[in-house]
Amino acid sequence: MREVMGMSGPIILGSLSYTIMQFVDQVVVSKLGLDALAAMGSAGIWSYVLGCLLFGIVGCVSTFVSQSYGRGETEHCARYAWQGIYLSSVAALIALALWPLSGPLFHAMHHSPEVTRLELTFFRVRLLGYVPMAWSMALASFFQGIGRPGVPMYVAIAANVVNFILNYALVFGHFGFPRMEIAGSATATVLAMGFQVVLLQAVFLSGRVHAQYGSRRVWRFDFVRARELCRIGFFAGLTIFMDVANWAIFTSFIVGHFGAVSLAAHNAAIAFMHLCFMPALGINQGIASIVGMYIGRGDRDTAESRTYTAMRIASVYMFLMGLVFALFGKSLIGICFTDNAEVLALGHRLLILAAVFQAFDAVNIVTLGALRGAGDTRWVFYLTLTFAYAFFLPLALILAFPVGWGAVGAWIGATAYIIGLSGLLLRRFRGGRWREMDIFL
Repeated sequence: MREVMGMSGPIILGSLSYTIMQFVDQVVVSKLGLDALAAMGSAGIWSYVLGCLLFGIVGCVSTFVSQSYGRGETEHCARYAWQGIYLSSVAALIALALWPLSGPLFHAMHHSPEVTRLELTFFRVRLLGYVPMAWSMALASFFQGIGRPGVPMYVAIAANVVNFILNYALVFGHFGFPRMEIAGSATATVLAMGFQVVLLQAVFLSGRVHAQYGSRRVWRFDFVRARELCRIGFFAGLTIFMDVANWAIFTSFIVGHFGAVSLAAHNAAIAFMHLCFMPALGINQGIASIVGMYIGRGDRDTAESRTYTAMRIASVYMFLMGLVFALFGKSLIGICFTDNAEVLALGHRLLILAAVFQAFDAVNIVTLGALRGAGDTRWVFYLTLTFAYAFFLPLALILAFPVGWGAVGAWIGATAYIIGLSGLLLRRFRGGRWREMDIFL
């Protein structure tokens, strides 16, 4: 437990800091009205989902760095980090391609004209943050892979402070800045991400890191290692893309169909869920590095043992958070977001459903991290693709529309999906196929 939390704790704090950044954004924007809150949730998730493939690839820097570190190949750690940085530049092309497509995308959701206008405003500004987001992921993955998760944690906290100040200044026009409203929130996040990249790059090139890993010496593009990173990371990225795309479709085309009240209640519930599962996501990243290190040392038994320890920690935590949602969800939404009675009532019902699947989602999150640390990404992608589109979305549609349960029915479908997925992923890990994999072949 000490080893798991020693690695995961700083990642949790860093991840939680980023989630708080998003949460603060939503709280601030909610003061602009119900339409702004509804628009921010939908635009925010789509701004992430459409870059997920690349983000997943550069996130697999930690898989190669941790296994190289376990093998004692320290300069290879920095080489893989540089390949992640170079691949991050592709984010600029993705953002450029998405700009003209954003109009048709959000108009196809058939939200109200005002919500659609706000969605487009927020989404297009957030596209400017694609490169710094991917770049920071590559560098954070390097530090996690070498067992120094405190570096990205402190940097993330500093970026969160910058985001908070800029949100206050740009959304409402304080400190002499123009009042930008929802565009100001997106701008603040992009600037905070850029600040995060500058700090991480400075530490990566520092004398201490260079002396041990040669970070200034191995900066050249390495086609072989970039290809290895893409080979493993491609399916990891596709898995993240498919998972987040499922929720984006779920949010915008199913729940969003029922109007601003349903969408606002859904977004408020999701905001609290993010605060809950981001610590578990920190454990996901921590266990990926731990598994990678032990595989690099040839000790797969310890890698498995640490995974089960991480799973128990995450499950207990998320179960307790589920109880908080079930008991106090209505009050939490009222304090943070809105006093609209319809939003409060529906949001609380959605949080009760979230409480049901919290512990199962912990199993999903930790198992995915362990399998990624071992390089078992292809099978996970096929599972996510099949189960989401053959079970999750069809069930959510049926319960929401023909059965007539609306947003609550859609969430019941999501609950069944998360519980079923946990059983399938756990069976894969217990089967042990990941023990036979070699990512360097």
